[in-house]
Amino acid sequence: MTIWQTIRNNPSVLAWAIIIHVLAFIAIGVSFKSSDPKISTFKKEKVIEAIAVDESKIQEEINKLKKADKRKKRDQKRLQDKAKKAKKDRKKEERKLQAIKKKQKEQEVINKKKSIKENKRLAEIERKQKETQNELNKLEKQQQEKKALLEKEEKDRQEKIAEKKRASEKRKREEHENAEIEKYRYLINNKVSRNWIYLDSYGKGLVCIIEIRLLPSGDVLSANVIQSSGNIAFDRSAELAAMRASPFPVPKSTDLFQRKFRKMNVKFNPTK
Repeated sequence: MTIWQTIRNNPSVLAWAIIIHVLAFIAIGVSFKSSDPKISTFKKEKVIEAIAVDESKIQEEINKLKKADKRKKRDQKRLQDKAKKAKKDRKKEERKLQAIKKKQKEQEVINKKKSIKENKRLAEIERKQKETQNELNKLEKQQQEKKALLEKEEKDRQEKIAEKKRASEKRKREEHENAEIEKYRYLINNKVSRNWIYLDSYGKGLVCIIEIRLLPSGDVLSANVIQSSGNIAFDRSAELAAMRASPFPVPKSTDLFQRKFRKMNVKFNPTK
C-alpha cells in the first residue's frame, strides 16, 4: 500500500503529513535565503536528507497511526459487539420480561376468573347454608311450639287430675270431718241431755243455745247460755247439765278440735 493510499484510507494521517511537510518547506525556504552558495548547497543537501528522514518518520508515524487506528477499530468493534450483544441481551430480557408479564396477566385473568367462580361457589354454599339454617330454625321453632303446647296440655291435664284429686280428697275430708262433727256433736248433746235434771215447772218446748269451751282433754272449761229460752231456770239447768257431762268425747284430730270443738255452740232442747 502506498503513502497516498494510506492517507486516503486514514484521513488523520493526512493531517500529520501536512504538518510535517509544512515544517519541511519552512526549513527549505529559510535555507534559500542564505547568501553563501556553498552554504546553500550544503543546506539543500541537508534539507533533502531531512525530507528523506522526515518521510521515514512520517511512514513510522503513519504505521503507528495505523496500528493505533486498528486498535481503535478493534476496540470500537469490540465495544460495538458488546453493545450489540448487550442490546440483543436486553431485547432478549425484554422479551422474557414481556413474556413473564403476559403470563402474569394471563394468570391474573385466570386467577380472577377462578376467584369470581370461587366467590360465586362460596356465595351459593352460604346461601344454601342460610336456607338450611332457616329451615332448621323453623323446624326447631315448630318443634318447640309443639313441645310447649304438649307440655301445656299435659300440665293442664295433670292440673285437672290434681284438682279433681284435691277436690275428691277435700270432699272426702269434708265428708269425714262432717261425719266426725256429727258424731261428736251427737255424743256431746246426748251426754248433756243425760246429765240434765227435768223439772215439771220447766214445761215443754223450751230451747236454748249454750256456748261450751273445752280443753283438748274434753273437760269443760265453761258453759254459758248465749241464746236464752226465756226461762232462766231452764237456761241454768242446761248450763249445769253441760258442766256435769264433763269430760266430753272429742275427736283425736287436734286441727278438727281447734276449729270445731274448742269453742262450740250446742242447741239444747231435751224432750220428756
